[in-house]
Amino acid sequence: MNAPTHGDEVERQELSHLLPRPGTPGLSPARSQRLEEYLMQEVTRTGTQVQPSPAAKRGMPRWTLIAAPAAALAVAAAVAVSVTGSGTGTADDSVAMASVITVQPASAHGATAFLSQVADAASKQKTPSVGAHQFIYVKSKVGFTHQVKQRTIGGAAKLDAVHQRQVWLAADPSKNGLIHEGGQNITIHNSGAGVVNPGAASEPPRPGTVPQIASLSTDPDTLLKQIYSATRGQAPGKDAAAFNWVGDTVSESIVPANTTAAIWRAAAKIPGVVLVKDATDAAGRHGEAIAHVSGGERTEYIFDRDTHLFLGERSYLVKDTPMGKAGMLTGTSAVLSRAVVNKMGDLPAGARA
Repeated sequence: MNAPTHGDEVERQELSHLLPRPGTPGLSPARSQRLEEYLMQEVTRTGTQVQPSPAAKRGMPRWTLIAAPAAALAVAAAVAVSVTGSGTGTADDSVAMASVITVQPASAHGATAFLSQVADAASKQKTPSVGAHQFIYVKSKVGFTHQVKQRTIGGAAKLDAVHQRQVWLAADPSKNGLIHEGGQNITIHNSGAGVVNPGAASEPPRPGTVPQIASLSTDPDTLLKQIYSATRGQAPGKDAAAFNWVGDTVSESIVPANTTAAIWRAAAKIPGVVLVKDATDAAGRHGEAIAHVSGGERTEYIFDRDTHLFLGERSYLVKDTPMGKAGMLTGTSAVLSRAVVNKMGDLPAGARA
């Protein structure tokens, strides 16, 4: 067919050469992992109906299945987790909480100054070192969003009851990790030295791992460039993906004080970051939060009002969407303790399961 020489089609073609090529939407590594684990547990269900499964994720609101494209179902053929104990263990105590909250006002005014206080507080914390053969242990309370209709992507969703979650992440990325949640043990399978997922050797290390954290700059401007580089092309967009990376990295790991401070100073430079004066984590603790909105969903990182230390996360809809009405919680978490242990499954001294 001959190329058009006039009319609207010519104008469209000329514009197509001037405009940048559209990006390819996709899931972040952490969101992909959440989807894989959910699908594996869906496959392994037999007979009895159980609660939607937890996932091996950090900062859970960002990785709900609601926003995952249907094409991501293909990952089920290469799942890198295994589940044991479903229906046989004793589920952790869970507590139902209100699934709809009041949408809090938010403002960019004061966000940078607040994050400066957060960074100063973080820089003064003593964090344990993690040996090459040790594990990072994190205990938290979490509540995940799941689809109302099983085995679907998109549409109406509801929040599970808040429940306990324990995670053991190996300092050595070639070793497996473990999650205990909802009476289930979820093994996080790694595939070799320094490689988190099969076929992903060329990808940056998963957020929150010891090698990934060690690679981070402590200069906020340089770190911000690293963050944008690590999240290039990830959904739901450049700035939202960078903001999500922050939560991915700090929520279920142990980050040195100077690096944590740099992360919060870098977060202050992400466009769209706002300050929320009243936010509540999954343990019922009130604080102030920094937040970012994407696709009608606000993600908040919550800090103690007095100490300015990180408490947990919360996300909810700020406008009506196909998921639900404005104010609907899509996820909540509260970090209760962090420690370094010698073996997967070990508890810190004095801790209870």
